[in-house]
Amino acid sequence: MDARRITPLCVRLLTAGHPPNQQASPTCWILLDLHAYVADRENATSAWGTMSNGKAIRVTFCTAPPPLVSYICVWSPDAEIGLEPTVEAAESDLILICVFLRDSRDKDDCFVYKAAGSRGPSLRLLQDPEPCWPERYNYTLLAHRDIGYPHAAAEGDDHYCIAALNGFRRSGPGDFKLWLFNSMDGEWSTMPVSVGDIFCHITSKTIALGGGGLLGFVDPWRGIIVCDVLGRKPARYLQLPTPLIRLDKFRDEPLLERDIAFVEGRLTVVELTRPAVQQGSICNSRSRQISSWSRAVSDQWEEDWRMDYVIQSPDISVDNTGSVDHSLLNLPDGNDRQPSLGKLYIDHRTLSLSDSRIVYIMGQVNPRDKKALVLAIDMSISKLQGVAMFDAERMIGFTYTQSRISKYFNAAPGVKKNPLASVSITNGLAKLGNANTGACVRASLRAVKEASCAGFHTNTVCFLRRVVRGREMIPKWRTNLR
Repeated sequence: MDARRITPLCVRLLTAGHPPNQQASPTCWILLDLHAYVADRENATSAWGTMSNGKAIRVTFCTAPPPLVSYICVWSPDAEIGLEPTVEAAESDLILICVFLRDSRDKDDCFVYKAAGSRGPSLRLLQDPEPCWPERYNYTLLAHRDIGYPHAAAEGDDHYCIAALNGFRRSGPGDFKLWLFNSMDGEWSTMPVSVGDIFCHITSKTIALGGGGLLGFVDPWRGIIVCDVLGRKPARYLQLPTPLIRLDKFRDEPLLERDIAFVEGRLTVVELTRPAVQQGSICNSRSRQISSWSRAVSDQWEEDWRMDYVIQSPDISVDNTGSVDHSLLNLPDGNDRQPSLGKLYIDHRTLSLSDSRIVYIMGQVNPRDKKALVLAIDMSISKLQGVAMFDAERMIGFTYTQSRISKYFNAAPGVKKNPLASVSITNGLAKLGNANTGACVRASLRAVKEASCAGFHTNTVCFLRRVVRGREMIPKWRTNLR
Protein backbone atom coordinates (compact mmCIF):
# COMPACT_ATOMS: atom_id res chain seq x y z
CA MET A 1 0.00 0.00 0.00
CA ASP A 2 1.35 3.41 -0.94
CA ALA A 3 1.25 5.73 2.08
CA ARG A 4 0.72 8.71 -0.18
CA ARG A 5 -2.83 7.55 -0.88
CA ILE A 6 -3.62 8.23 2.76
CA THR A 7 -1.56 11.28 3.56
CA PRO A 8 1.19 13.04 1.63
CA LEU A 9 4.63 11.55 2.16
CA CYS A 10 6.49 14.61 3.35
CA VAL A 11 10.07 15.63 2.83
CA ARG A 12 11.21 17.61 5.84
CA LEU A 13 14.14 19.96 5.59
CA LEU A 14 16.27 21.19 8.45
CA THR A 15 15.78 24.93 8.74
CA ALA A 16 18.59 27.00 10.17
CA GLY A 17 16.99 27.44 13.58
CA HIS A 18 19.00 28.21 16.69
CA PRO A 19 18.36 26.62 20.10
CA PRO A 20 17.93 29.35 22.69
CA ASN A 21 20.45 27.95 25.14
CA GLN A 22 23.62 26.78 23.47
CA GLN A 23 24.99 25.54 26.81
CA ALA A 24 22.19 23.02 27.29
CA SER A 25 22.04 19.70 25.50
CA PRO A 26 20.09 20.26 22.26
CA THR A 27 18.34 16.90 22.60
CA CYS A 28 17.32 16.87 26.29
CA TRP A 29 13.73 17.57 25.19
CA ILE A 30 11.77 18.20 22.00
CA LEU A 31 8.65 19.83 20.61
CA LEU A 32 6.65 16.86 19.33
CA ASP A 33 4.00 17.08 16.61
CA LEU A 34 0.76 15.53 17.90
CA HIS A 35 -0.11 14.27 14.41
CA ALA A 36 2.10 11.47 13.15
CA TYR A 37 2.83 10.76 9.50
CA VAL A 38 2.01 7.56 7.67
CA ALA A 39 5.43 7.07 6.09
CA ASP A 40 8.07 4.37 5.66
CA ARG A 41 10.95 5.64 7.80
CA GLU A 42 13.39 3.57 9.84
CA ASN A 43 16.30 4.41 12.13
CA ALA A 44 17.68 3.48 15.55
CA THR A 45 14.48 4.71 17.26
CA SER A 46 12.23 2.34 15.27
CA ALA A 47 10.16 -0.21 17.17
CA TRP A 48 7.86 -2.91 15.81
CA GLY A 49 4.57 -4.06 17.30
CA THR A 50 1.44 -6.02 16.41
CA MET A 51 -1.97 -4.45 15.81
CA SER A 52 -5.28 -5.89 16.99
CA ASN A 53 -5.81 -7.39 13.51
CA GLY A 54 -2.51 -9.28 13.75
CA LYS A 55 -0.68 -7.05 11.26
CA ALA A 56 2.74 -5.57 11.94
CA ILE A 57 3.26 -1.86 12.68
CA ARG A 58 6.40 0.25 13.08
CA VAL A 59 6.92 3.58 14.85
CA THR A 60 9.94 5.79 14.14
CA PHE A 61 10.96 9.13 15.66
CA CYS A 62 12.58 11.94 13.68
CA THR A 63 13.90 14.43 16.21
CA ALA A 64 15.51 17.86 16.18
CA PRO A 65 16.19 20.44 18.90
CA PRO A 66 13.62 23.23 19.45
CA PRO A 67 12.46 25.49 17.91
CA LEU A 68 12.31 22.79 15.22
CA VAL A 69 9.31 20.48 15.65
CA SER A 70 10.02 16.75 15.81
CA TYR A 71 7.59 14.14 14.50
CA ILE A 72 6.71 10.45 14.37
CA CYS A 73 6.36 8.19 11.33
CA VAL A 74 3.99 5.21 11.58
CA TRP A 75 4.08 2.44 9.00
CA SER A 76 2.50 -0.93 8.34
CA PRO A 77 3.70 -2.99 5.36
CA ASP A 78 0.41 -4.86 4.94
CA ALA A 79 -2.39 -2.88 6.63
CA GLU A 80 -4.19 0.34 5.71
CA ILE A 81 -3.96 3.09 8.30
CA GLY A 82 -7.10 5.14 7.80
CA LEU A 83 -6.19 8.45 9.47
CA GLU A 84 -3.05 10.14 10.70
CA PRO A 85 -2.11 8.54 14.03
CA THR A 86 -2.16 10.86 17.03
CA VAL A 87 0.06 11.32 20.08
CA GLU A 88 -2.21 11.21 23.14
CA ALA A 89 0.35 11.45 25.95
CA ALA A 90 4.10 11.92 26.36
CA GLU A 91 6.17 11.61 29.53
CA SER A 92 9.73 10.49 30.23
CA ASP A 93 10.71 7.86 27.61
CA LEU A 94 7.08 6.89 26.97
CA ILE A 95 4.61 7.91 24.26
CA LEU A 96 0.96 6.87 23.90
CA ILE A 97 -0.05 6.66 20.22
CA CYS A 98 -3.52 5.97 18.77
CA VAL A 99 -3.87 4.41 15.32
CA PHE A 100 -7.12 4.14 13.35
CA LEU A 101 -7.37 1.15 11.01
CA ARG A 102 -9.60 1.20 7.96
CA ASP A 103 -10.93 -2.29 8.66
CA SER A 104 -11.80 -1.46 12.29
CA ARG A 105 -14.80 0.85 12.61
CA ASP A 106 -15.46 0.63 16.33
CA LYS A 107 -12.16 1.61 17.98
CA ASP A 108 -8.59 2.75 17.60
CA ASP A 109 -5.52 0.73 18.45
CA CYS A 110 -3.56 2.36 21.27
CA PHE A 111 0.15 1.66 21.60
CA VAL A 112 2.74 2.52 24.23
CA TYR A 113 6.14 3.31 22.73
CA LYS A 114 9.03 3.03 25.19
CA ALA A 115 12.45 4.37 24.19
CA ALA A 116 14.62 3.01 27.01
CA GLY A 117 14.49 -0.62 28.00
CA SER A 118 16.58 -3.73 28.37
CA ARG A 119 16.02 -4.61 24.70
CA GLY A 120 15.95 -1.14 23.18
CA PRO A 121 12.85 0.70 21.87
CA SER A 122 9.61 -1.26 22.17
CA LEU A 123 5.99 -0.91 21.01
CA ARG A 124 3.17 -2.55 22.94
CA LEU A 125 -0.54 -2.74 22.11
CA LEU A 126 -2.61 -1.47 25.03
CA GLN A 127 -5.47 -3.82 25.82
CA ASP A 128 -8.93 -2.50 26.67
CA PRO A 129 -8.20 1.17 27.43
CA GLU A 130 -11.85 2.26 27.16
CA PRO A 131 -12.75 2.41 30.89
CA CYS A 132 -10.50 5.42 31.51
CA TRP A 133 -10.81 7.19 28.15
CA PRO A 134 -13.79 9.59 28.46
CA GLU A 135 -11.68 12.72 28.00
CA ARG A 136 -8.66 13.43 25.86
CA TYR A 137 -5.40 14.44 27.59
CA ASN A 138 -6.59 13.39 31.07
CA TYR A 139 -3.95 10.65 31.28
CA THR A 140 -0.19 10.24 31.31
CA LEU A 141 2.49 7.57 31.48
CA LEU A 142 5.08 6.87 34.16
CA ALA A 143 8.03 4.49 34.10
CA HIS A 144 8.26 2.27 37.19
CA ARG A 145 11.75 3.63 37.86
CA ASP A 146 10.32 7.18 38.08
CA ILE A 147 7.57 6.24 40.51
CA GLY A 148 9.77 4.44 43.01
CA TYR A 149 7.71 1.35 42.31
CA PRO A 150 8.64 -1.73 44.38
CA HIS A 151 10.99 -4.10 42.51
CA ALA A 152 11.46 -1.59 39.67
CA ALA A 153 15.21 -2.26 39.51
CA ALA A 154 14.61 -5.98 39.03
CA GLU A 155 12.19 -5.52 36.14
CA GLY A 156 14.84 -4.65 33.55
CA ASP A 157 13.57 -1.07 33.29
CA ASP A 158 10.79 -2.18 30.93
CA HIS A 159 7.58 -1.60 32.89
CA TYR A 160 5.38 1.45 33.26
CA CYS A 161 2.04 2.73 34.51
CA ILE A 162 -0.72 4.73 32.83
CA ALA A 163 -2.67 7.08 35.07
CA ALA A 164 -5.99 8.77 34.25
CA LEU A 165 -8.27 10.95 36.36
CA ASN A 166 -12.02 10.86 35.75
CA GLY A 167 -14.80 12.65 37.58
CA PHE A 168 -17.70 10.90 39.32
CA ARG A 169 -20.74 11.99 37.31
CA ARG A 170 -23.14 11.38 40.24
CA SER A 171 -20.94 12.98 42.87
CA GLY A 172 -19.56 16.44 43.60
CA PRO A 173 -17.15 18.36 41.32
CA GLY A 174 -14.28 17.63 43.74
CA ASP A 175 -14.65 13.83 43.66
CA PHE A 176 -12.70 11.77 41.12
CA LYS A 177 -11.59 8.27 40.30
CA LEU A 178 -7.92 7.62 39.53
CA TRP A 179 -7.42 4.80 37.03
CA LEU A 180 -4.04 3.07 37.04
CA PHE A 181 -2.74 0.56 34.50
CA ASN A 182 0.30 -1.54 35.43
CA SER A 183 2.17 -3.09 32.52
CA MET A 184 3.50 -5.89 34.76
CA ASP A 185 0.11 -7.59 35.06
CA GLY A 186 -1.78 -5.75 32.31
CA GLU A 187 -4.60 -4.87 34.70
CA TRP A 188 -6.46 -1.65 35.50
CA SER A 189 -7.15 -0.60 39.09
CA THR A 190 -8.93 2.40 40.60
CA MET A 191 -8.77 4.53 43.73
CA PRO A 192 -10.97 7.43 44.87
CA VAL A 193 -9.53 10.95 44.88
CA SER A 194 -11.24 13.85 46.65
CA VAL A 195 -10.08 17.47 46.80
CA GLY A 196 -13.07 19.04 48.52
CA ASP A 197 -15.41 21.70 47.21
CA ILE A 198 -14.24 23.15 43.88
CA PHE A 199 -16.16 24.95 41.15
CA CYS A 200 -15.21 22.80 38.18
CA HIS A 201 -12.22 20.85 36.88
CA ILE A 202 -11.66 19.79 33.26
CA THR A 203 -8.24 18.21 32.71
CA SER A 204 -6.51 19.36 29.53
CA LYS A 205 -2.94 18.36 30.35
CA THR A 206 -1.25 15.93 32.72
CA ILE A 207 2.32 16.40 33.92
CA ALA A 208 4.75 14.57 36.19
CA LEU A 209 5.96 16.77 39.04
CA GLY A 210 9.47 15.40 39.37
CA GLY A 211 10.01 11.81 40.51
CA GLY A 212 8.13 9.71 43.02
CA GLY A 213 4.85 9.32 41.13
CA LEU A 214 3.49 12.80 41.87
CA LEU A 215 1.18 13.96 39.06
CA GLY A 216 -0.57 17.20 38.23
CA PHE A 217 -3.89 17.00 36.36
CA VAL A 218 -4.15 20.48 34.90
CA ASP A 219 -7.24 22.54 34.19
CA PRO A 220 -5.52 25.55 32.53
CA TRP A 221 -8.47 27.85 33.34
CA ARG A 222 -8.75 27.14 37.07
CA GLY A 223 -6.31 24.86 38.87
CA ILE A 224 -4.34 21.65 39.26
CA ILE A 225 -5.20 18.42 41.07
CA VAL A 226 -2.01 16.97 42.55
CA CYS A 227 -2.04 13.31 43.53
CA ASP A 228 0.35 10.44 44.22
CA VAL A 229 -0.38 7.48 41.94
CA LEU A 230 0.59 5.06 44.73
CA GLY A 231 -1.62 6.80 47.30
CA ARG A 232 1.24 7.61 49.69
CA LYS A 233 0.26 11.30 49.97
CA PRO A 234 -3.20 12.89 50.13
CA ALA A 235 -4.44 14.64 47.00
CA ARG A 236 -4.64 18.42 47.01
CA TYR A 237 -6.02 21.16 44.80
CA LEU A 238 -3.84 24.09 43.70
CA GLN A 239 -5.63 27.12 42.36
CA LEU A 240 -3.96 29.05 39.59
CA PRO A 241 -2.80 32.61 40.35
CA THR A 242 -5.90 34.71 41.04
CA PRO A 243 -5.54 36.90 37.90
CA LEU A 244 -5.55 33.74 35.74
CA ILE A 245 -8.68 32.03 37.13
CA ARG A 246 -11.51 31.92 34.58
CA LEU A 247 -14.87 30.53 35.69
CA ASP A 248 -16.52 31.20 32.32
CA LYS A 249 -14.27 28.91 30.25
CA PHE A 250 -15.03 25.24 29.74
CA ARG A 251 -14.60 23.43 26.42
CA ASP A 252 -12.34 25.93 24.65
CA GLU A 253 -8.77 25.12 23.58
CA PRO A 254 -6.99 26.37 26.71
CA LEU A 255 -3.55 25.20 25.59
CA LEU A 256 -3.64 27.69 22.73
CA GLU A 257 -3.63 30.48 25.31
CA ARG A 258 -1.79 28.90 28.23
CA ASP A 259 0.78 26.25 29.02
CA ILE A 260 1.78 24.63 32.31
CA ALA A 261 4.91 22.54 32.82
CA PHE A 262 7.36 21.33 35.45
CA VAL A 263 10.55 23.27 34.75
CA GLU A 264 13.70 23.39 36.89
CA GLY A 265 11.89 22.15 40.00
CA ARG A 266 9.02 24.63 39.70
CA LEU A 267 5.45 24.41 38.48
CA THR A 268 5.34 27.07 35.77
CA VAL A 269 2.43 28.60 33.85
CA VAL A 270 2.62 30.97 30.89
CA GLU A 271 -0.29 32.93 29.41
CA LEU A 272 -0.67 34.88 26.20
CA THR A 273 -3.48 37.46 26.14
CA ARG A 274 -4.45 40.72 24.54
CA PRO A 275 -3.10 43.60 26.62
CA ALA A 276 -5.46 46.01 28.30
CA VAL A 277 -6.08 49.10 26.16
CA GLN A 278 -6.50 52.48 27.75
CA GLN A 279 -9.39 54.64 26.57
CA GLY A 280 -8.41 56.83 23.63
CA SER A 281 -5.27 54.85 22.76
CA ILE A 282 -4.64 53.03 19.47
CA CYS A 283 -4.92 49.25 19.68
CA ASN A 284 -2.70 46.90 17.66
CA SER A 285 -4.92 43.89 16.95
CA ARG A 286 -1.85 41.63 16.71
CA SER A 287 -0.29 42.77 19.97
CA ARG A 288 -0.16 40.19 22.76
CA GLN A 289 1.03 40.15 26.35
CA ILE A 290 3.07 37.16 27.55
CA SER A 291 3.25 36.56 31.29
CA SER A 292 4.64 33.70 33.36
CA TRP A 293 4.13 32.57 36.95
CA SER A 294 5.74 29.80 39.01
CA ARG A 295 5.83 28.13 42.41
CA ALA A 296 8.13 25.55 43.97
CA VAL A 297 7.05 21.91 44.08
CA SER A 298 7.49 20.62 47.64
CA ASP A 299 5.83 18.31 50.16
CA GLN A 300 4.06 21.14 51.98
CA TRP A 301 3.52 23.50 49.03
CA GLU A 302 4.33 26.39 51.35
CA GLU A 303 5.36 28.78 48.58
CA ASP A 304 2.64 30.66 46.72
CA TRP A 305 2.61 31.68 43.06
CA ARG A 306 4.94 34.47 42.00
CA MET A 307 4.97 36.42 38.75
CA ASP A 308 8.27 35.93 36.94
CA TYR A 309 7.96 37.82 33.66
CA VAL A 310 5.55 39.98 31.67
CA ILE A 311 6.37 41.25 28.18
CA GLN A 312 4.53 42.74 25.18
CA SER A 313 4.94 41.16 21.74
CA PRO A 314 5.75 44.46 19.93
CA ASP A 315 8.59 44.97 22.43
CA ILE A 316 10.28 41.66 21.60
CA SER A 317 13.50 42.55 19.82
CA VAL A 318 15.04 40.57 16.98
CA ASP A 319 18.77 39.91 17.16
CA ASN A 320 20.60 41.70 14.34
CA THR A 321 23.88 39.87 14.88
CA GLY A 322 22.99 37.10 12.43
CA SER A 323 22.00 34.43 14.96
CA VAL A 324 18.39 34.68 13.74
CA ASP A 325 17.49 34.22 10.08
CA HIS A 326 15.46 37.34 9.17
CA SER A 327 14.39 35.80 5.87
CA LEU A 328 12.25 33.29 7.79
CA LEU A 329 10.52 36.10 9.65
CA ASN A 330 9.73 38.03 6.48
CA LEU A 331 9.95 41.23 8.54
CA PRO A 332 11.10 44.41 6.81
CA ASP A 333 14.06 45.66 8.79
CA GLY A 334 14.98 48.70 6.66
CA ASN A 335 16.78 51.22 8.83
CA ASP A 336 15.25 49.85 12.02
CA ARG A 337 18.13 48.58 14.10
CA GLN A 338 15.82 46.54 16.32
CA PRO A 339 12.93 45.07 14.28
CA SER A 340 10.13 43.58 16.43
CA LEU A 341 7.45 40.91 16.12
CA GLY A 342 4.53 43.32 16.42
CA LYS A 343 3.32 42.53 12.88
CA LEU A 344 2.98 38.79 13.46
CA TYR A 345 -0.15 36.94 14.55
CA ILE A 346 1.05 34.85 17.49
CA ASP A 347 -0.52 32.02 19.47
CA HIS A 348 0.16 28.55 20.92
CA ARG A 349 2.74 29.23 23.63
CA THR A 350 4.81 26.29 24.92
CA LEU A 351 7.26 26.37 27.81
CA SER A 352 10.81 25.12 27.48
CA LEU A 353 11.53 22.11 29.67
CA SER A 354 15.17 23.09 30.18
CA ASP A 355 15.01 26.87 30.77
CA SER A 356 12.14 28.63 32.55
CA ARG A 357 12.99 31.91 30.80
CA ILE A 358 12.23 30.51 27.34
CA VAL A 359 8.78 30.21 25.80
CA TYR A 360 8.01 29.01 22.27
CA ILE A 361 5.18 30.68 20.39
CA MET A 362 3.77 30.17 16.93
CA GLY A 363 3.65 33.15 14.59
CA GLN A 364 2.20 33.84 11.15
CA VAL A 365 2.33 36.87 8.90
CA ASN A 366 -1.15 35.94 7.68
CA PRO A 367 -3.52 33.58 9.57
CA ARG A 368 -4.29 31.84 6.26
CA ASP A 369 -0.64 30.98 5.63
CA LYS A 370 0.19 27.30 5.21
CA LYS A 371 3.54 27.99 6.82
CA ALA A 372 4.05 29.11 10.39
CA LEU A 373 7.04 30.03 12.50
CA VAL A 374 8.03 28.63 15.86
CA LEU A 375 9.70 31.45 17.78
CA ALA A 376 11.93 30.99 20.83
CA ILE A 377 11.48 33.99 23.12
CA ASP A 378 13.67 34.81 26.12
CA MET A 379 11.17 36.44 28.47
CA SER A 380 13.89 37.73 30.80
CA ILE A 381 15.25 40.11 28.13
CA SER A 382 12.23 40.26 25.77
CA LYS A 383 14.28 38.98 22.85
CA LEU A 384 13.87 36.51 19.99
CA GLN A 385 16.48 33.78 20.42
CA GLY A 386 15.61 31.35 17.64
CA VAL A 387 13.17 30.65 14.81
CA ALA A 388 12.18 27.65 12.69
CA MET A 389 9.63 26.98 9.98
CA PHE A 390 6.60 24.81 10.73
CA ASP A 391 4.11 23.32 8.26
CA ALA A 392 0.70 24.54 9.46
CA GLU A 393 -1.28 23.09 6.55
CA ARG A 394 -2.83 20.28 8.60
CA MET A 395 -2.86 22.18 11.90
CA ILE A 396 -6.16 22.40 13.78
CA GLY A 397 -5.94 23.91 17.24
CA PHE A 398 -3.40 22.55 19.71
CA THR A 399 -0.78 20.90 17.51
CA TYR A 400 2.43 20.04 19.38
CA THR A 401 3.63 19.39 22.92
CA GLN A 402 6.82 18.90 24.92
CA SER A 403 8.54 15.55 25.40
CA ARG A 404 11.76 14.46 27.11
CA ILE A 405 11.94 11.24 25.08
CA SER A 406 14.87 12.48 22.97
CA LYS A 407 17.33 12.25 25.84
CA TYR A 408 16.74 8.48 25.93
CA PHE A 409 17.66 7.98 22.26
CA ASN A 410 21.04 6.96 20.94
CA ALA A 411 22.26 8.58 17.72
CA ALA A 412 20.23 7.17 14.84
CA PRO A 413 22.12 5.83 11.79
CA GLY A 414 21.62 7.95 8.71
CA VAL A 415 21.30 11.21 10.60
CA LYS A 416 23.32 14.02 9.07
CA LYS A 417 27.06 13.91 9.72
CA ASN A 418 27.85 17.43 8.58
CA PRO A 419 25.42 20.06 9.96
CA LEU A 420 26.82 22.78 7.71
CA ALA A 421 26.11 20.67 4.66
CA SER A 422 22.52 20.07 5.82
CA VAL A 423 21.93 23.82 6.02
CA SER A 424 23.26 24.20 2.50
CA ILE A 425 20.95 21.43 1.31
CA THR A 426 18.03 23.18 2.97
CA ASN A 427 18.83 26.50 1.33
CA GLY A 428 19.26 25.02 -2.12
CA LEU A 429 16.11 22.90 -2.09
CA ALA A 430 14.02 25.60 -0.45
CA LYS A 431 14.98 27.96 -3.26
CA LEU A 432 13.99 25.31 -5.77
CA GLY A 433 10.61 25.00 -4.07
CA ASN A 434 10.02 28.76 -4.16
CA ALA A 435 11.09 29.60 -7.69
CA ASN A 436 12.01 27.84 -10.90
CA THR A 437 15.11 29.74 -11.95
CA GLY A 438 18.48 28.67 -13.25
CA ALA A 439 20.20 30.03 -10.15
CA CYS A 440 17.95 28.00 -7.87
CA VAL A 441 18.53 24.83 -9.87
CA ARG A 442 22.30 25.36 -9.72
CA ALA A 443 22.07 25.89 -5.95
CA SER A 444 20.09 22.68 -5.61
CA LEU A 445 22.58 20.73 -7.72
CA ARG A 446 25.30 21.91 -5.37
CA ALA A 447 23.14 20.71 -2.50
CA VAL A 448 22.95 17.23 -4.06
CA LYS A 449 26.72 17.10 -4.37
CA GLU A 450 27.18 18.25 -0.77
CA ALA A 451 24.64 15.68 0.43
CA SER A 452 26.69 12.92 -1.14
CA CYS A 453 29.94 14.24 0.35
CA ALA A 454 28.36 14.73 3.78
CA GLY A 455 27.56 11.04 4.10
CA PHE A 456 23.79 11.04 3.52
CA HIS A 457 22.21 7.72 2.67
CA THR A 458 22.43 6.81 -1.03
CA ASN A 459 18.63 6.72 -1.34
CA THR A 460 18.44 10.29 -0.02
CA VAL A 461 20.97 11.54 -2.57
CA CYS A 462 19.13 9.78 -5.42
CA PHE A 463 15.84 11.28 -4.27
CA LEU A 464 17.37 14.76 -4.23
CA ARG A 465 18.61 14.24 -7.79
CA ARG A 466 15.09 13.33 -8.91
CA VAL A 467 13.71 16.41 -7.20
CA VAL A 468 16.18 18.69 -8.96
CA ARG A 469 15.41 17.10 -12.32
CA GLY A 470 11.69 17.58 -11.77
CA ARG A 471 10.79 13.89 -11.82
CA GLU A 472 9.18 13.83 -8.39
CA MET A 473 7.00 16.41 -6.66
CA ILE A 474 7.40 17.51 -3.06
CA PRO A 475 3.96 18.20 -1.55
CA LYS A 476 5.19 20.03 1.57
CA TRP A 477 8.29 21.54 3.09
CA ARG A 478 8.91 20.60 6.68
CA THR A 479 11.56 21.23 9.28
CA ASN A 480 14.06 18.39 8.96
CA LEU A 481 15.08 15.47 6.79
CA ARG A 482 15.75 12.08 8.28
